[in-house]
Amino acid sequence: MNDVIPSKVRLAAKRAFVRTSAQTLSATIPTSGITGAALSGGDPVVIAWSVGAAVLSSVAAATASALSIVSKGVPEEYKEASAS
Repeated sequence: MNDVIPSKVRLAAKRAFVRTSAQTLSATIPTSGITGAALSGGDPVVIAWSVGAAVLSSVAAATASALSIVSKGVPEEYKEASAS
């Protein structure tokens, strides 16, 4: 099959997207929610905007990670981990 993006690269990019989005969300949602609540006195609109910004930044970081793998190929660390 003549794929533009080989299946192993596609799989690695998907894994990178999920991993990066999870890592980013776990770090930014609590921080932004707490900061938004503290600075606004508990205003739900400010908290929602803060959490929304965290989600958007997570998607942006995950997309950048996936596109990096698509453009450069599977990193050596991924190849070593999948071989064992």
